[in-house]
Amino acid sequence: MSSIFNADFGSLSTQQVVIAAVTAIFGIWVLINVMQKKKRLPPGPRGLPVIGHLHMLAGSSHQNMMDLAKKYGHILYLKLGSHPAIFISSVELAKDVLKDQDQHFASRRLFITGKILAYDNQSTSLAQYGEKWRFMRKIISQELVSAKRIEQAQHIRVEEVANTLEEILNEGQDGKLVNFDMKLAQLVLNQTTRFNFSRSYYGKKRDTVEDNAEEFQGIVKLLGGTPFFLVGEFFPFLLAFDIGGVEKKMRAQGAKADEFYTKIVEGHRRDEAKNADKPKDFVDVMLAYQKDPKNNINDGQIKAAIQDIIVASSSTSSASMLWILAELLKQPAVMRKLQQELDDVVGRDRLVEESDIANLPYLKCIVKEVFRLHPVLPLLVPHFNEEERTVGGYDIPAKTLVFVNVYAIGRDPTIWEDPLLFNPDRFIDSKMDVKGQNFELLPFGSGRRMCVGYNLGLITVEYGIAQLCHALEISLPEGMSPKDIRMTESPGTSVTREDPLHVRVSPRLPSHVYAKAGIELS
Repeated sequence: MSSIFNADFGSLSTQQVVIAAVTAIFGIWVLINVMQKKKRLPPGPRGLPVIGHLHMLAGSSHQNMMDLAKKYGHILYLKLGSHPAIFISSVELAKDVLKDQDQHFASRRLFITGKILAYDNQSTSLAQYGEKWRFMRKIISQELVSAKRIEQAQHIRVEEVANTLEEILNEGQDGKLVNFDMKLAQLVLNQTTRFNFSRSYYGKKRDTVEDNAEEFQGIVKLLGGTPFFLVGEFFPFLLAFDIGGVEKKMRAQGAKADEFYTKIVEGHRRDEAKNADKPKDFVDVMLAYQKDPKNNINDGQIKAAIQDIIVASSSTSSASMLWILAELLKQPAVMRKLQQELDDVVGRDRLVEESDIANLPYLKCIVKEVFRLHPVLPLLVPHFNEEERTVGGYDIPAKTLVFVNVYAIGRDPTIWEDPLLFNPDRFIDSKMDVKGQNFELLPFGSGRRMCVGYNLGLITVEYGIAQLCHALEISLPEGMSPKDIRMTESPGTSVTREDPLHVRVSPRLPSHVYAKAGIELS
């Protein structure tokens, strides 16, 4: 017997160790599944040993889950490696999770990615539900995206849209194609960075006092190419191996981003006295809160908030605007109807103003229809329950990832007539809005974890589209017709267009209108 305990485990080959580990994991997997059968879990397809249903998230996970819901029902139970997950795709169940049981599903699972890149999961989008999260969200609600703050920043949106119109019109002379993917992404990022830390990083009129535009642009590309999950998130026994060196690369990316955010924070500290009489941006406000020891705010929280802002602005509003323009180009009659509304309300002797938006109901219908058909975050950010709950009559184990498939809800034929058809007219007599109370339409989510900046995102999209369609004649490249426009999505967790939008443009208004707005046409 003693010889067994004194065995030389170092003599085992790597292959033998791996086989033993896999066998043990398989045994645990079988045991867990036998125990879970005693619970009344939601239905779902049979998973594979060890990986469960993780392979079903490959490609467009929201589409895959929508297809599974047609077979198994509006609540699905899947195992993502070692982690349980449910996918919800009905109005009633979404309301149950996001409103009726909101508090119980308001947390987040702490991912390793968030630990590495979001300062130990301190960002408001990834932080666990609790006192610290509530305090940070309160600051953001009051100091970043309140109605007063958004109104105060109106001049920034006006100036940046005018700068973008100038660039588009000058680049598009003589029928040259303009890359709207690039222009709209840069527009939204400039609006966001000026609003939040008083810097712009794109275009000829960008801020050049500390011209680190190239560094910022590199950070945006870096964040856009960073995977949200590590393999080890779902297979903890693999964490030590860092397969493919992904974690090492992620840590290097995080260090590079942190260096940039540190410059922003330290720059604001350095210039505090010099800028005492200037309007305060978000970083100024956060540093003021930090001075009060009772608030217990560290630099990591401030930098995590900066990163949240950059990530959100670089991947949501511009993507929605691109979907809108693609749909309008595909359906010229809808574009003409929108432009007629713009001419009736605004006229052709000035540019659109934000105060006009309230009087443009058809514009709002178009925006809602794109939010329905092409939600940028089709599964929202996954919710998480710390304790066992019941949803739809089924047992939901504690620590389950909860995905709400707003993409599937937006295409449900029991809710929407001709759901795959882009038809803004469906909203003409509807009182439905996107503020989280109409569960048929949830582009920004609902409840405690609803996107805190939805009102800013909404005005960014509405004002941007109104200006572009009023000030520009936008047409397809020569030889291309509306039916040639593909509405294919890029694979991934967000709904973005696979094909870049390259179009021709020309002025739609008299030349003096552009001159009055400071737009210089060459």
